[in-house]
Amino acid sequence: MMQKSVLIISNEAGVRDMMANLLTDSGLRVSLAATGAEAIKIVSNSTPDFILCEQFLPDSSGVELKRRLLRLSPKSRVIVLSSFTIIRTSDDVLRFGSSDFILDQRELLDLLEAAGEDRAPVAVPVTDLHLKKCLTETIDVLVGLLEINDPFFSGNSHITMEYARAVAEEMKLSKEMVDEIVVASLLHDIGRIGIRSEILIEKKEISNTEYNTVKSHCENGVKILDTIDFPWKIKPIIVHHHERYDGKGYPGGLKGREIPLGARILSVVDAYAAMTANRPHRKSRPKGEAIEELHRNVGTQFDPEIVELFTLVAERKFHYHGNGVKPQILMVDDEVDYLTLLKLKLVNEGFGVIVTDNGADALALMEKDRPDLVIADVLMPEMDGIAMYRRMREIPGVGDTPLLFLSGKDDTNLKVEALHLGAEDYLVKPVDLKELAARIRNIIRRETTRKKSAAGAGTSQGVMGDLRNLGIPEIVQTLHLGLKTACVALKTGERDQGRIYFTNGRLSHCETGSLAGEEAFYRLLRLQEGSFVIMHGQTTKKRTIDMDEMQLILEGFRRIDEERKETGQG
Repeated sequence: MMQKSVLIISNEAGVRDMMANLLTDSGLRVSLAATGAEAIKIVSNSTPDFILCEQFLPDSSGVELKRRLLRLSPKSRVIVLSSFTIIRTSDDVLRFGSSDFILDQRELLDLLEAAGEDRAPVAVPVTDLHLKKCLTETIDVLVGLLEINDPFFSGNSHITMEYARAVAEEMKLSKEMVDEIVVASLLHDIGRIGIRSEILIEKKEISNTEYNTVKSHCENGVKILDTIDFPWKIKPIIVHHHERYDGKGYPGGLKGREIPLGARILSVVDAYAAMTANRPHRKSRPKGEAIEELHRNVGTQFDPEIVELFTLVAERKFHYHGNGVKPQILMVDDEVDYLTLLKLKLVNEGFGVIVTDNGADALALMEKDRPDLVIADVLMPEMDGIAMYRRMREIPGVGDTPLLFLSGKDDTNLKVEALHLGAEDYLVKPVDLKELAARIRNIIRRETTRKKSAAGAGTSQGVMGDLRNLGIPEIVQTLHLGLKTACVALKTGERDQGRIYFTNGRLSHCETGSLAGEEAFYRLLRLQEGSFVIMHGQTTKKRTIDMDEMQLILEGFRRIDEERKETGQG
């Protein structure tokens, strides 16, 4: 069943926390806004199933805001909350229906359930999953064909899409939202078509004018797609995928939760895909360096929770991506059409692909630059695949390269001979390309594992960083801005210094040594050096801090200043 989404709009932090806890525990996906302006930015880029809006907000009334929200998102069910315990009569609100009142907290879930069942949909949604799947795969193929012969961007959109899909699924988003992110990721760079190719492949630093031209690809992409009525809300993701978490990105200068979730995901995975691919002005960066760069920019450029999730899925699902040079596959086949389709599939899987149509050229290519895998037909003119493999086995440094045979001839004797020589497998055409790609991934994975040092780094847990780059005040503001539930573990050298807990962006508990609560926070605020790890989703039942985050930080700084004056350090 698709997970329902709820936007809560309330000026009271305590009310937002209470509502968020109640609805999250009931299986709903919750977003929060403190003002009408924040709510409008969120709804402009997403479609909540339900919107719960307090009647009195600092910048608008609930009734007027409801009208504006329904114009932006007619499919949403907007409910104005006059009180959680008392009905306050209002003719203005009653015009929208008596179900827009909430009597008390216990009735809230019943009201949401009833509203979801009774309200007829504004538009008939696309329900044919097969057609939507075909549309997505068609977009994937067409974008792949546009990129296939590009030496720098070949397969980029597909690989970025796979990263984004993995993060969205790890977040357990609804199927509809995963599809939305997948299609937006495939099309996110389509606006580059309006940029002169020499700017994109220039090997020197580009000018400010050229940089502004490159930046225009976000809005250009939306203009290109503007006449297409997609069954997904992909345009906000495309136009905002270069926003920054601190609000210093483009084109809208959105920050934190104002940026659509899909755009926040795409921002992280697009940066990683770019760093781990060759570009005209630089070589690809190793996977470890790219992950470290993401971690260095949490809270400024990237959503820290998404960086943490991507770090996990990158190691678990894409261990052969981003390890410096792409795994190289040499394909030897004289069937040009089949070769093109297979090349497109493998490029999209993140492999570098070299093709040739005869065994002699293949052997010369192997001697020049050893591939990670050879895929060869058996029936070829002049030199068949078996003869090529025998000669390949004799080349120093190349002979143990894994080889996979593809053949149009189903011959038991040929199969036995090929496997006896040491071939990984002998498959008969036509072979399902997805199945073939899975077999190739397994071969590459096995080879990578075989070559990998036993001292290789393990999986990172949480977002790691240095307090000299991102101090405790900045960490607090980042998690508060993103409404995150997380634990921040602080260390100095080998010693554990303390932990700070957040619940829906509110600082809820702090501990260090024998201290807890606000006094513990004041002690930790003094730390200027050391490391931190932000572990999202970790929480505690302890509630030792009630003070507002900014007041807590200011009070901490005031105490530090007073101590410096008393000791003569100020």
